[in-house]
Amino acid sequence: MINEKLINPASIVVVGGSDDLFKPGGKVLKNIIEGKYKGNLYVVNPKQDKIQGIKSYRVLNDIPDTDLAILAISASSCLQAVKILVNGKKTGAFIIISAGFSESGSEGLKLEDEITGLINKSGGCLIGPNCIGVITPSYQGVFTSPVPKLNSRGCDFVSGSGATAVFIFESAMPKGLNFSSVYSVGNSAQTG
Repeated sequence: MINEKLINPASIVVVGGSDDLFKPGGKVLKNIIEGKYKGNLYVVNPKQDKIQGIKSYRVLNDIPDTDLAILAISASSCLQAVKILVNGKKTGAFIIISAGFSESGSEGLKLEDEITGLINKSGGCLIGPNCIGVITPSYQGVFTSPVPKLNSRGCDFVSGSGATAVFIFESAMPKGLNFSSVYSVGNSAQTG
């Protein structure tokens, strides 16, 4: 269920954003900033008021409405975050970077199914969980490097494995292979 809020969001929130670039929430925020995302960018972190130069909200309920949420928090915190975003923030697209879902066993599968059900019911789009993120011409929402520069004449790239995606980036970029978009779908709970 790919939608415009995923492809070209007017606003993005990174839940679990960090100054620590070794954490997924730190690296994905850095990549979005360095990719010169032109929309409104929000960060949620309960311990800081500013992260990588961006105002940080300590409570998810305090952010403005947002098109896209990138979750880089513990799996156990994702359900409550999705409830707030779907019901109170008009969020229509989600990238869940977090691991600890169906790939980890029956409890994780139950949590993944609950989150997917909420997003499906709202008509939203879900990428992941357990993925490296998405790159579109609008933003670089991945927590890895290298980040390939996009070219409208390149190929769309979809991968279930984040490690395989990074391997392909590292191999393809020096050879001149271009990408027009990148989707790391992880567990493919909704979109695969």
